[in-house]
Amino acid sequence: MGNDIFNKTELANIPKIDLSYTTNLASGIQVQIEESNKRTQQIAEEAYNNRQRMQKAIEQTATNTAETNVQLQKVVENQNAYIDVLKDQLSTQKQQRELNEHQLTVLKNIFASGEDGVVVEKEIMKLIQEQIDSNHPLWDYVKDKGGDIAVVGVTAGAPIIYGAIKMYLASKGISLP
Repeated sequence: MGNDIFNKTELANIPKIDLSYTTNLASGIQVQIEESNKRTQQIAEEAYNNRQRMQKAIEQTATNTAETNVQLQKVVENQNAYIDVLKDQLSTQKQQRELNEHQLTVLKNIFASGEDGVVVEKEIMKLIQEQIDSNHPLWDYVKDKGGDIAVVGVTAGAPIIYGAIKMYLASKGISLP
């Protein structure tokens, strides 16, 4: 029984405590915690977005690098093909040069000595005789195989002389156009 009186009396004598400051302080801290959480969330979202952009940039770089590598491989293949074409051209030019050198050697041999020149002149005269008949204006010059080719009428006989020389050279392996 005594406890009931003490409790009521004691409670009546206890001064009332002002908790408004503590409540305001706690609510202020709560607001700061919420703001801090919002900032932390924003920073985390920005970091996530940055990581996503970085990942996309890395993936795009990898794609671009792969495409560049394919294009470079094609360039290398094209260059190798071009080098092969150049090698073929060089080989063809070498063969042509060898043929030209052979033809030059034949021409030098033909005109190297006076005796060869007489043989050449007789063969050319023979070829001319085979191409013309007794009615041709050059017949008198070549009928006895002794005409001087340098004196033969150039305007009338040039095509025939050229043809005969061309045939003679062809028999020696030299082709004129």
